[in-house]
Amino acid sequence: MTRVSGLQTFDRHYGFKATIAAMISLLPHIFTFAASLVFLQGAAAEPALSAENRAAVRCSAAFAIVAGEQQRGGMRSYPPLRWRGREYMVRTGASLIDAGWSKEQVAAAMRDAAAGLQAQAATDGDADGVLRAVMPPCLSLLDAEVEPLIEPNLPQCTAIMRLSFDEVHKAEGPSDRARDLRIMTAVLEARARRELAEQGRTEGEADAVLAHEAKSVAETAAAPGGVQRYDIGTCFELAKPEN
Repeated sequence: MTRVSGLQTFDRHYGFKATIAAMISLLPHIFTFAASLVFLQGAAAEPALSAENRAAVRCSAAFAIVAGEQQRGGMRSYPPLRWRGREYMVRTGASLIDAGWSKEQVAAAMRDAAAGLQAQAATDGDADGVLRAVMPPCLSLLDAEVEPLIEPNLPQCTAIMRLSFDEVHKAEGPSDRARDLRIMTAVLEARARRELAEQGRTEGEADAVLAHEAKSVAETAAAPGGVQRYDIGTCFELAKPEN
């Protein structure tokens, strides 16, 4: 059997280069360069990184990898990083720019961090192990820098899933995914109404609560980060079949 190198595994398994480029493309307010970080050419030589900045840049690259894999359904043992990881990267880049770095120098630093993780995976032959070693201290830095995700309640989950259904149905029509989201929305709404009734709320009051939370979710969805600022996993837990 042909042995696949750690470097090949890292690229193939995590879509490393594509993930970094995709994450950076989501940060137009901080980084305006169009080229992928990994393939950026002609960047100015970056200043020396402090130990603190080096850790922040390395963690930014690690968060991009994990967030990309989570978007494909993997790496669920780590907390959701699509919004928080991106926000951490934004703040890291902004901090370096505020310290006098150019956008090109920030890009080069991020590129070097990505290449360093890639090289370490190639040397160790264990991409998972590289992330297992990097992520615990990085998550501590994340928790200190970026606020946690909002834990939604039942009415909020109802609104979140309804927004998701509307978006998917508009794009795909009556697809299986749209059907599943419609069912989940109905389940969450029924449970939200039951919970409100158990609290002594009338049907009209329940309607008002659901409408209020729908407005709140819509406002969050329109802000930077969108519904990714909610811990969507909570909604899936609340929609699970009851025993």
